[in-house]
Amino acid sequence: MITTVDIFEEFFQKVKQSESISDIYREYGGSSIYVPSYKSVCRNEDILKDYDNAITNGETSSQAIRRIANEYDLSVSQVYAITKDVREPSLFD
Repeated sequence: MITTVDIFEEFFQKVKQSESISDIYREYGGSSIYVPSYKSVCRNEDILKDYDNAITNGETSSQAIRRIANEYDLSVSQVYAITKDVREPSLFD
């Protein structure tokens, strides 16, 4: 299944590889281009990296989660949900 993220990534690559703006006008002129939000694409990955770095640097899990929640303006419960798979790995994966 092709997602909106896939479509945007293809568009972005074509823009980067184009030799002129007229190539982009020819290909996409008149189109509506959806740009996915940071929250839907990158934020959770960034939170997981921050959490992993915090644990590696000696922070406790609860300290890291509270700090991350504050940094990203999220609730502690939201950060617990985002980091659940890292904190509680499944035996069946």
